[in-house]
Amino acid sequence: MGRYSVFSRGFFSGKGRRGRKVIVVDVRKTDTANMADEYIQVQYGSDYLIISALRAILSGHEDVVPDRVGGVAKEDLVKLVGILKEAKFGTLFFGMGLTQSTSRYKNIDNAISLVTELNSFNKFIMMPMRGHYNVTGFGQVCAWETGFTTAVDFSSGAPYYNPGETAANDLLYRKEADAAMIIAGDAGAHFPANSVRELAKIPVIQVDPYWNPTTEIANVVIPTAISGVEVEGTAYRMDCVSLRMRKMIESEYLTDEVILDRIIARVRELRGE
Repeated sequence: MGRYSVFSRGFFSGKGRRGRKVIVVDVRKTDTANMADEYIQVQYGSDYLIISALRAILSGHEDVVPDRVGGVAKEDLVKLVGILKEAKFGTLFFGMGLTQSTSRYKNIDNAISLVTELNSFNKFIMMPMRGHYNVTGFGQVCAWETGFTTAVDFSSGAPYYNPGETAANDLLYRKEADAAMIIAGDAGAHFPANSVRELAKIPVIQVDPYWNPTTEIANVVIPTAISGVEVEGTAYRMDCVSLRMRKMIESEYLTDEVILDRIIARVRELRGE
């Protein structure tokens, strides 16, 4: 908020915070909600209903929206749409909670449609609030290689993308995975409880420089050098700006790249390739 969004002064927004309006929609009043101009508290699991109501009001069909949607009064939703339509440049930030409540990935589909429709009135973009360092980097590389940013299935020999079917959580929920490799991510801390329980039942390999909750359920832990400290490389900021990082100190650990190259070489050797 201080450097890139709410408080920063831009070329077209020299007033900083005074020239911006912040709206928080959440199931609980957070620290961000305490400093927002508008706070709308919704019932858990009602994300899809709220977004659909906003889209209906935006398209001029206010009459089909009931008096309350997801615990929010209709007049508050109408007021919110009015604010969004008057914005010169709006950004919809969303967190992991939107993917983990009822409707899951469909919430994101609906939010994308809302942002698309808002672009008929002004400039509007949508940005996920990344929970970890360089999550955007994986999405960028995956998109270059496959055309998709997440939830890619290679089992058929070609990239197949169908969120709700091919994502890691979907496979764990259906108990289809019989092993998992978790690289530079903390599934034990951030996956839904049912997915973590399933991970605890299957062999888990962790490749990570840090000890974390995933380490507690991993059968094999491979420590790595820390990117940007012990090894050079490129990371992506949340807004997709690439940052080149230099190596600062020596490390006794291998890099992620070397570890994965050795694993691939060993797999090919076992397959006789």
